[in-house]
Amino acid sequence: MQNTELRIDGVVKPEDLVTVPGTPWVLVSSMASERFDSDGFLIAVNSTDHTTKEVWPGEIQLTKWDQVAYPDCEGIPDATSTEPHGITVRPGEDGSPATLFAINHKRESVEVFTITADPHDVGVTWIGCIPLPHDASANGVASLPDNTGIVVTSMFDPTQPGDPFERMFSGVDTGRVLKWTPEVDWQALPGTELGGANGVLVSPDGKSVFAAAWTQRKLVKISTTAPFGRQEISIPFMPDNLRWTERGTVLVTGHEATMDDIRTCNAGEGTDCPAGYSVIEVDPATMTSTVLVHAPESTTSIATTAVEVGDEIWVGSLNGDWITRVRAH
Repeated sequence: MQNTELRIDGVVKPEDLVTVPGTPWVLVSSMASERFDSDGFLIAVNSTDHTTKEVWPGEIQLTKWDQVAYPDCEGIPDATSTEPHGITVRPGEDGSPATLFAINHKRESVEVFTITADPHDVGVTWIGCIPLPHDASANGVASLPDNTGIVVTSMFDPTQPGDPFERMFSGVDTGRVLKWTPEVDWQALPGTELGGANGVLVSPDGKSVFAAAWTQRKLVKISTTAPFGRQEISIPFMPDNLRWTERGTVLVTGHEATMDDIRTCNAGEGTDCPAGYSVIEVDPATMTSTVLVHAPESTTSIATTAVEVGDEIWVGSLNGDWITRVRAH
């Protein structure tokens, strides 16, 4: 299955990507990197001309803290040092702006921004944060469809002794999906125990959560109400982030890696990072999959996200300084 790849260069470690509905903009979580001498940023890419713009911290940080909605936030984040990871966008409604949620490992919180975007420019205004539980290692984030909260995947419990990667690669359940609402704060969703819980989505009706079990190589669909039914589909690689398509299907990408590979690669900061990737499309109703891209010879390494952008699929990764663009056959 041959796929012609193109690149958008100059985007360091684009771990997560998400589109801003109704605009040409794609927001990117550019993770911090000593190798590339780059701090962590949130970057916007214009899908029309592929120009990029740093939106946070950026040259000017716009803030408007909503202390009623986010009273537990420690305050405005230090704009000189951020460590973004998973991101998601909640579309605006009735004239209200879209909202960006971004995991920030610098202070272990989910930062919240409103988005201002038109075809020519995009910007974000920080409005608050949600502190993460101390026993969570947050990875993916998704918004609840009724705008009442968010869900976050925790890959493992960092308070447990021992090597978390040894636990994850042993095949046991190490993580789970956590739900946050302002009324209840954080709570674990029943039935969401997973090995290396990674990408996460919530169905449009809010009745199901989809989560990637990274080290167990499966995608899991869990009902959000009792009796919390669970369906699973095996994935032929280590699945990372998840993204909806306009067709209502789920795009999944990921990589092949052993525990030694992960340690040697060191999140793209080391050497011998395994290359090549695949993208599959999953029907959320039937939990069946179709291979869209199979690129074992690609130089794209530690693929993390596949997102539909027009007639292309953009692939982010934990290693390198570019976004891969490909058209699926």
